[in-house]
Amino acid sequence: MVLSTRIYENYNKQKEKHYQNKGSIAYLIYQYEKLFGINTKSVLKSDTTRITPELIAEIKKMDEYSNQARFLTRNNINTSQDLLEFEKLAYERVNPLKSKRENLWKKHKRAKTNEEKQAIENEIIEISKQITPLAKEIRLCNNIVQRVDKIRQVQLYEQIEQEKEQFEKEQEKNKKDKNKTR
Repeated sequence: MVLSTRIYENYNKQKEKHYQNKGSIAYLIYQYEKLFGINTKSVLKSDTTRITPELIAEIKKMDEYSNQARFLTRNNINTSQDLLEFEKLAYERVNPLKSKRENLWKKHKRAKTNEEKQAIENEIIEISKQITPLAKEIRLCNNIVQRVDKIRQVQLYEQIEQEKEQFEKEQEKNKKDKNKTR
């Protein structure tokens, strides 16, 4: 129920954002909802709609795919080579920050006064805030690469199966041709 409420709230925020622009598609959708009497709030709260674990998993997967697509378009990544280069640059940016944070933790252990420790902790927090979005980008890159690899494996498997079927058909055809010549 929490997930459906979140989706409904996001939907309403998007809808309200486009109410002002009468030429937008969202405004037209809103007008049709009013015209046909579609009330999304009552549809989501009705007893007929049950959110199953499978549906929740599919929604999470869809959100992940949406995040990956937004990430690729936002960073203008069109090929797998671009993705690998972006990932390499992200690692190059995050590694110095991580080593700096690690050194600050070591310095924190050696600090004698609470003021020193607090100042070092604040620096660590700031560095962690810089690391978090970079780590998220790296995680997205890894997930995209894994998904692309899975897709390639499936395509390769399908291609092998098709070639195998063609080969078998050719073998049968050759057997028939040999039998006819005898």
